[in-house]
Amino acid sequence: MKNNWIIALFALISIGAQAQDIPQQTLTLQKAVEIALTNNYDIKVASNELQKTKNKNTPGNAGLLPSLSISAGTDYSNKATELQFMGNDQVLSIDGAESFSYNANVRLDYVLFDGLGNVYTYQKLKNADARQETLSLLQSENTIIQVTEAYYEVCRAQQNVSLADESMHISRKRYQRALDQKIYGKATELDVLNAEVDMNNDSTRILQTEQAYLQTLKNLNVVLGVSIQNNYDVDDSIEFRSDFTAEQVIADALTNNTQLIAQEQMVDLTALDLKITKSKKYPTVSAYGQYAYGRQDNDAGQLLYNQSYGPAAGVSLRFNVFNGRQLHTQEKNSLLDFESQQERSYQMAANVERNASNAFTDYDYKRKIVDLQKRSLKQAQLNFEKTEELFQIGRVTSIEFRTAQQNLLSVAANYNDSKFKAKVAEFYLLQLTGELLSDKD
Repeated sequence: MKNNWIIALFALISIGAQAQDIPQQTLTLQKAVEIALTNNYDIKVASNELQKTKNKNTPGNAGLLPSLSISAGTDYSNKATELQFMGNDQVLSIDGAESFSYNANVRLDYVLFDGLGNVYTYQKLKNADARQETLSLLQSENTIIQVTEAYYEVCRAQQNVSLADESMHISRKRYQRALDQKIYGKATELDVLNAEVDMNNDSTRILQTEQAYLQTLKNLNVVLGVSIQNNYDVDDSIEFRSDFTAEQVIADALTNNTQLIAQEQMVDLTALDLKITKSKKYPTVSAYGQYAYGRQDNDAGQLLYNQSYGPAAGVSLRFNVFNGRQLHTQEKNSLLDFESQQERSYQMAANVERNASNAFTDYDYKRKIVDLQKRSLKQAQLNFEKTEELFQIGRVTSIEFRTAQQNLLSVAANYNDSKFKAKVAEFYLLQLTGELLSDKD
């Protein structure tokens, strides 16, 4: 499921540390997504953020492990010293009396109890890790949607180039026919000029569609994270899913929507913040153990040197009786944060339900438009074929033939446009319902 997918995703990112170029062959949407998930800049940033939260997710960062410290030091002094001992009037003066001191210490500190604050902190770190995984999945979903939109723009532009080429082929045949008929007196100079003008217009359309195609390629290359100069064909075949129902889409969205899951995880984090704040009401019990060594050497005084070493241990208790009601304020604000996040969850659930319903309606109507455009294309194709037959025997004028040709081109372009818009709408549905990264996809 999603957890397995995220592990595979970031394994793919780590393997593809260097930018992956597009092979010189037909690019499929699946391959485009794989390249984007390896090279896309936002995905790499999300991967780094996920790794940061994983690095923090340790018992030590939560304060559940003891701390061990080692310290050592030495001091030196050189002073003029005067000494007078009790019961003796004689004063002893020493110039340049030297003093050396040495110390070393190994200490272990451990918090025995802090109101379970460290336990809640560790749980918060684990929850923050899980939420960052969800946010990384959300970024991956957004990247896939960007790839899908850019990819199908390339598909649409590629098919428009093919349509323009086909229209140019028809216009060339018409122009050549007009030239041949003029030789035998069956066509006038005006017929030749009209055919030539239409052929030139088709040449302009080819240049325009080729330019649009190259621009859409560059847009896709940016999303993929590859060189914008990459040039390739795309697989523009389309298959639609037909197993969506409005009720199931809404139910899946309210259960599996990644953005909603991330918000619910945020509620859990603020609930843990509230528990951590409340834990500060309890006393903190700490223990320590140490082994210390110390020595001091003196040139002046009755004590020429002093040395000590050995273990020591202790337990301490700290209880905050009053700190200006700061803890009370923190607790109230933590509770308000928790309640606010709950309200955001309710609002987001309502938005997701609305968006899922609208997305299903949008997809359903776009599919209907595709079916309608498909029927229109068949009719336009039939109309053009019959008009072409009549044109061959001189029963249809060149203007009527050109009109049928342009109608076919327009309907075919509309059909292609509706297909790709419907397919993008399908991907939006998959994202809303949490299926975009599921195993079956």
